[in-house]
Amino acid sequence: MKHSCLIFAKGQIQGVGFRPFVSCLAHSLELKGYVKNIGLGVEILLQGERIEEFLHHLPVKAPKIAKIHSLKISYIQEREYDLFTILPSDQEKEIVIPPIPDLALCQDCKNDLLHQNNARYFYPLINCTNCGPRFSVIQSFPYDRERTSMGIFTMCEGCKKEYSNLSNRFYHAQPISCPKCSPKVFWRGEERSDFWNVFEEMAERIREGEILCIQGIGGFHLVCDATNTKAIWRLREIKNRPNKPLALVCKDIEQVRKIAHLSSKEEEILNSKEAPIVLLESKEKLEGIARDRYGVMLAYTPVYELLFYFLDMPLVATSANLKGEPILYQESQLKSLNLPLIFFHQREILNPIEDSIVQVLSTQDAIVLRCARGYAPLVFRLEWNVPYPLLALGANQKVSFAFAFEDFVILSPYIGDLDNLSTLERLKQSLKYFKELYHLEFEEVVCDLHPAYESTKLAFELSDTPMQIQHHYAHLLSVCFEYGITHRVLGFCFDGTGYGSDGTIWGGEVLLASLEGFERKFYFKPFLLLGGDLASRDIGRNFFALLYPYLCQDERFEFFKARGMKQKELETLELMYQKKINSLQTSSVGRIFDAIAWLCGLERQGYEGESGEFIQSLYLEGIEQSYGFRIENQEIVLDFLEIYQDSFLSSSVEIATKFLNTLLDIVVFLARQFQEDIVLCGGVFCNKVLSSKVLEILRGEGRKCYIGNQVPPNDNGIALGQLYYLIHQIQRRKNAG
Repeated sequence: MKHSCLIFAKGQIQGVGFRPFVSCLAHSLELKGYVKNIGLGVEILLQGERIEEFLHHLPVKAPKIAKIHSLKISYIQEREYDLFTILPSDQEKEIVIPPIPDLALCQDCKNDLLHQNNARYFYPLINCTNCGPRFSVIQSFPYDRERTSMGIFTMCEGCKKEYSNLSNRFYHAQPISCPKCSPKVFWRGEERSDFWNVFEEMAERIREGEILCIQGIGGFHLVCDATNTKAIWRLREIKNRPNKPLALVCKDIEQVRKIAHLSSKEEEILNSKEAPIVLLESKEKLEGIARDRYGVMLAYTPVYELLFYFLDMPLVATSANLKGEPILYQESQLKSLNLPLIFFHQREILNPIEDSIVQVLSTQDAIVLRCARGYAPLVFRLEWNVPYPLLALGANQKVSFAFAFEDFVILSPYIGDLDNLSTLERLKQSLKYFKELYHLEFEEVVCDLHPAYESTKLAFELSDTPMQIQHHYAHLLSVCFEYGITHRVLGFCFDGTGYGSDGTIWGGEVLLASLEGFERKFYFKPFLLLGGDLASRDIGRNFFALLYPYLCQDERFEFFKARGMKQKELETLELMYQKKINSLQTSSVGRIFDAIAWLCGLERQGYEGESGEFIQSLYLEGIEQSYGFRIENQEIVLDFLEIYQDSFLSSSVEIATKFLNTLLDIVVFLARQFQEDIVLCGGVFCNKVLSSKVLEILRGEGRKCYIGNQVPPNDNGIALGQLYYLIHQIQRRKNAG
């Protein structure tokens, strides 16, 4: 028997090259023993003279993408080992391993890809220990090849040699493959292995104005020349997406700089291992892409690297899906798009995932607006273990769910809006995957208050008595969760709509809140949402309702007719307002944005958030005026008569700028009435101008002011706020008895 050191490591350490790193470190220190994946993390056994050196280097030199959460070290007597090896993983029922997000192609693989003497020259599925697919191909844990979608493919002798070579970066790279043992690759329905010819032809088709459908990491992209207006409008027709901005993929940073303004922080994020879409101010006009800001990512897969070998223009790379539906990720699903130019392969996508979206504020806060590829599943650690698995189902738009087990809290990748059956089914599919991955049965469920949300209905299917949390309170708590805030804060919760505790529709709330509960201190004066959800599209209805108390009928009709409304429509709106037909009271700032956007020239909102983007595009630095407001009891009252009158005197640029300045004035004025730390949350604070200016002013005054960075301020992050409240309630019960 030999005196040995036994280490149990927990954290994000499976699928990130941790075992190969441990093996190399042990060999360099002439240590013997083993390393292996287990259900709880990684187990290491060491024998030799230099164990202390190993323990010193382990956390310091671990792979950058690894995250060691804890190390449990003990000394035992064990049989003597002759060398250090990587042992087969243990299959255990109890799995407590964080999932690993997919990673962008590393520089070493980029170099190999274009090196003529390399075995993987022009090979479109290249990846190594440091990059490539992870979450999208994982079937179960522990993370080994046989439990990924690559498990059905046998490695060739060359790949086996690299996989077993301590000094090779492919050492224990689970999705390893090369042209000799590659999953089959198809272009235009035919199996192909002449990759140079394939990509040369794909590039030529793009230059000719064709639209390609290309399999990516988490699903299919529709791809075309971003400088070809005809191709772009045809792509929009296919997707039924007339207005919403299209994402771009660029060859390199130099190409990004030609079309957009780029800060050092934005460049850093573009080049990161997550490689998200970053929202950038446009420089060169690309017709049909976006109004004024481009969503840009760099070539993060070998497929795009190879396309850019033949192409020099930026490309549109948008999810292959129909409007409102989740991303398509299987070749068999593409029939509805009726596209012949499809590139796909047999490395199956087990877990579809969209591209993440990030924007950088003037304060250098990098806000994740869509938490998906590269960032999700997003993992947090608790200071104590929950007694049993918990589930939070989020809201109805931009849905992600969150769950807790042991000391983990995990936010699922962005799924979409639950307005259609296919997205709801994708939500259920993803939920089933995580339940099976971690062998979970959720004993408590939490959801939104809104009775008509599909997520709420699902909560009642999963639990007889789910806990329900008010929408805006959950928004606030999601920010508190990210920063570990337990004390009382003043939260500005501005968004589209959320079901209020009084049964009305909220959306412009100022809450004094902690984990114990909230008090609604202020809210925007409620107005009628004429036609319910229809008012979020026919946005002129919102200005009609807001202006109604200030003008007589003749003045109203004259004004709105001059703006393009018909007599019959106005008569209908008049009746709806007077009789409150299909019209609910709302305090929504999001709907006020719609009203101002309509006044400034946006006739109809084609996608959620378009009004905010439109107003932001008009904002002009240097205009410091704002509109009047007053506080009456708890109500924040804007002077819409002043705004109406200003519409005859000022340009759209001036009106939009004054409106954003007014919201800034309101937040700063109310924040100064309280000593509490400030929280900004809700979809309205995805507005770059408003968020940046609020943070600049309040932080400049020495106030602590928080906004979600990792956790999106919009509904994509709301499940974490719901879960935070539920965890706190369980902790209270435990302490009480």
